[in-house]
Amino acid sequence: ARSLAAEGAEGLEPVMLDVTRAEDIERVTRALADEGGLYGLVNNAGIYLGGALELMKPAEIRATFEVNVVGLLLLTRACLPMLRESGGRIVNISSISGLVAMPGASVYAASKHAVEAATTSLRNELAPFGVRVVAVEPGAIDTEIWRKGRERDKARQAREDEEVEALYRPLTRLVEKLNARPRGIPPEAVAEVVSEALGAEDPHNHYLVGRDAKSIALFGRLPEGVRDWVVRKKVWG
Repeated sequence: ARSLAAEGAEGLEPVMLDVTRAEDIERVTRALADEGGLYGLVNNAGIYLGGALELMKPAEIRATFEVNVVGLLLLTRACLPMLRESGGRIVNISSISGLVAMPGASVYAASKHAVEAATTSLRNELAPFGVRVVAVEPGAIDTEIWRKGRERDKARQAREDEEVEALYRPLTRLVEKLNARPRGIPPEAVAEVVSEALGAEDPHNHYLVGRDAKSIALFGRLPEGVRDWVVRKKVWG
């Protein structure tokens, strides 16, 4: 927050907000209302905890949905009176995983599919009030998520049941390879799209960001049987 205040544009006022804490949501929305309301809400809070479902802990599954889905919905709900008053805009940061789900990302993809569903529903639910709701669907982005993924991979190796881990080793190795050598676009590329989604007079309903996202979206249009064959060949050989 301090670095954002130091490096940000004039008028930027960072505040600490944990979207899983009701008291944080109440505090921030009350402050916004006191300062004149809200035009744009960008739901960017999210975590990625990947891996085969059988290797994930219940707490990891719950945390993914608490941040990526429940937190998004509760914060949006709290902001709706201000957004209705301003005829504002909601931009939900989804993912290409919200459109095409790959093995090793079942929990994360499920959460982003939920974000897509919420976006579609709210787009029509809030249309009578002039509130536009947009989904931004990036592919790989060059952020700290990859370093965190590598650290989590190491921690997981130290604690997993060796017999179960061995069953999923081809998938685990593929996930580790992706974490070790990410090829993401700069975060600024996504920020530019978010800015467009907020400022355009007539925004698109969806914004795919990155070549990989656009390629995977095209892949998702193939017949399901063909997609499954390609994916299984890639993971399991």
